[in-house]
Amino acid sequence: MSAVGASPATGLLGLGELQLRLPATKAQWLALVAGLALGLVGAELAWHHPLSGTLALAAWGAVVLLAALFWVKTPVLLLAPLPLVGLAPWSGWITFEEMDLFVTACGCGGYLAYALQLNARDRAPAWRHALVYSPAVALLIAALALSTLWGVKRGFDDAGGFDFGWFHGYHEAMNSVRNAKALFLVLVLLPLWTAAAAARPRGFSRGLLLGLVLALAAGSAAALWERLAYTGLLDFSTDYRTTALFWEMHVGGAALDGFLVLTLPFALLALLRTRSPWRFAVGMGVALLAAYACLTTFSRGVYLALPLALIPMVMLADAQRRRAVAAGPESSAFDSTLGAVDAPLPRLAKVGALAMAGAFALAAVLVFGGGGYRGLLALFFVMVILLVMPASLWLPGFSQRLTAVVMGALLALLLGAASWALSMAVPKAAYVLNFLALLCCAALRWRDAPGQVRPVYVLLVSTCWFWLLATMVIVADYWGGTAGRWTALTAGFALAGLWAAMLLDQRLWPLQGAANAGKAGWRKRALLVAGLLLVMAIVAALGGGAYLRDRVATWKEDGETRLTHWREGLRLLHGGQQWLLGKGAGRFVPSNFYEGPVQSQVGDYRLRNDEPEAFLAMAAGKHVLGRGEQLRVSQRIAAPAPGPVTVTLVSRTANDAVLGLQICEKNLIYPDNCFGVQPLLKPLRTDEAEGGVLRWQTSEFKLGPVPALGGDWWAPRFVTFSMALDTRGARVDISRIALHDAHGKALLVNGDFNREMAHWFFSSDRHHMPWHMKNAALHVLFEQGLVGLALLGSAYVLALVRLSFGRGRDHPLAPAIVAALIGFGTVGAFDSLLDAPRIGFLFFVLLLLGLGLRALPGEGVARVA
Repeated sequence: MSAVGASPATGLLGLGELQLRLPATKAQWLALVAGLALGLVGAELAWHHPLSGTLALAAWGAVVLLAALFWVKTPVLLLAPLPLVGLAPWSGWITFEEMDLFVTACGCGGYLAYALQLNARDRAPAWRHALVYSPAVALLIAALALSTLWGVKRGFDDAGGFDFGWFHGYHEAMNSVRNAKALFLVLVLLPLWTAAAAARPRGFSRGLLLGLVLALAAGSAAALWERLAYTGLLDFSTDYRTTALFWEMHVGGAALDGFLVLTLPFALLALLRTRSPWRFAVGMGVALLAAYACLTTFSRGVYLALPLALIPMVMLADAQRRRAVAAGPESSAFDSTLGAVDAPLPRLAKVGALAMAGAFALAAVLVFGGGGYRGLLALFFVMVILLVMPASLWLPGFSQRLTAVVMGALLALLLGAASWALSMAVPKAAYVLNFLALLCCAALRWRDAPGQVRPVYVLLVSTCWFWLLATMVIVADYWGGTAGRWTALTAGFALAGLWAAMLLDQRLWPLQGAANAGKAGWRKRALLVAGLLLVMAIVAALGGGAYLRDRVATWKEDGETRLTHWREGLRLLHGGQQWLLGKGAGRFVPSNFYEGPVQSQVGDYRLRNDEPEAFLAMAAGKHVLGRGEQLRVSQRIAAPAPGPVTVTLVSRTANDAVLGLQICEKNLIYPDNCFGVQPLLKPLRTDEAEGGVLRWQTSEFKLGPVPALGGDWWAPRFVTFSMALDTRGARVDISRIALHDAHGKALLVNGDFNREMAHWFFSSDRHHMPWHMKNAALHVLFEQGLVGLALLGSAYVLALVRLSFGRGRDHPLAPAIVAALIGFGTVGAFDSLLDAPRIGFLFFVLLLLGLGLRALPGEGVARVA
């Protein structure tokens, strides 16, 4: 960034003139100090990275360089990799994480570029600043920051005082930092982003949009990999909820759910506005991938949040366009690249659209119930051909169209009968005939002659489409037998009647008019095809997945469980001061452990250094230790060679305790292909003359034989070794543990715990309630009291009102930010969300930007994806 009045020059990659100048203003000197401070913090964090300090420092430096060169686009650099950079299951870090490295690197590079004017940029005049905070809003943000900081202080006090540690867990003091850091990480970057929005307003907005869309693509791709590797893409019955690479879900929670509802609106808004074919295709792919990820969360909160969030987004986006057009082409708020706003559909066309949507949904349910996935796929192509019907079909007169419908139905009936007979005689003929009918429909569509009256062409199109419909019934019959035949036949008659009515009365056809012709028409049809795919996915998940049906059926019982959990959580607040100011950041888990009911007294672990050598102290929970309820201390390992695996354990215990040792294929909380032992560990003491002190004892166990693990090369599975106590209330100390495969290869790192908990990670696979308040508002109330809840609630409501009705309503990203905040609030009604740092960071990015973003004269509504 250069001083006011500097002339832009073209440099490397169009960056402008690369140069170095001493800071000339107070703001630039402050930026220099901020950049250097963030550099020191970031370099220190990188150097202490558990996996490799050298590599982490090199990667951190590379990000600093990129941030300096592209400081206006730091949102892309920071947000795009966010769902992929959680390495806690490998590193063992929980308080600190790779997101912290990215934030410090982007801040360091950006502030230094600003202070030293590395990349010359013109500063826009004040009336062109896209991110401006009024004094009242700035005061609100400051109050929110002070409340959060006070919550950290109270959290330290509740934990017995501040005690720094690189590997603290949820019970120790540094968990207060983990829970509260998201807001401060955003505040660190906010002045830099304010300067970026002043220098390149549209460039900053596009960077923010691109960063969130790329983040959604990355997170959804990770979800796709997980389903492909661990369950299969179309398995909706296995009790397996997608977690992607969000390690924050190691004790349950809804990190992936919150991420999806925060980012999906931006991808959909970009999809609705872009007119570039390749961008539209890419955006469609991202949207469909994200829809699949949403579906496989099996989260009722996500299913509720999406319509509640996306409907207002579409309405706000449409209102933006209408205001722009109403202002006229001479208005400074009008973007001439938008084109005219589409005229609303006539009433009968709306009836036809609803009828088509309802008929397809009904047909999908009927066909899938009897014909399975193959019948559903055949139905999909029937609807695709229907959506691309050419406008020339309605040029002939009514009598000619009526004749085409009747004659086409009769000819298709004959073709269908012959096709059915052939399918009964020749194996797989049903699929071949369906494909042949599809080719005929596609060829006729390609041979359309717009503007020409061709009654014979209408007859041929009707015949082929009815024949395609008949082959869909045949495919369902071939796959599902009698059940498939009759359900598909019912669906076929409904669709045939609907098409006949629309061909005879064009007023019912929803894709009529000039707005649906040419590129705009194909774009709308592509969106409708995506809608078909979404409906099919929902039908398949509900019809083919018992797990989702069970979750939907148990909503009432789960709701009562949450209400009970909320009441028990609020009972942990004692006295007026805790209600007013909270108990402290990160203190719910330990408070619940010591003061909650027995089922909340979960297992714990501590790294102890009160003897010559460090050791791990593991304690089991006092609740019922059923399948998956144990606290597990784990390490991701390389896939062992097939054969027996040897475990060498140095441990001690004061009472009999069962210790489970397992090797599993496991991403986060759903183990598969497990091989393990559960030895009973007994106490060993010195002689009475020596004081009866507990002695360390060395044991050796065999696991397996273990087969080849790790999955396929195109869908690899993580292999994890874990330890868990299976005796209620037991405690076991572990001094050393080693793991060797059949070839003698050592599989564990830091088995003596001399590097503290580096490489070790913990999880609670099934027992999740004690780890979360399970409501975002109550989470804030518990940590910061009524004061913090009032401040955050005020900021949340103010951002929604400002972007919906206030000065920010015409900003290009306003509809998506509103949708994201609504979605977050909906999912947050059922889960804490803010106790996952990456999700909290995304939320505060959108919240604080929503409090300051405003539309600029001359920008109008951006359509760039």
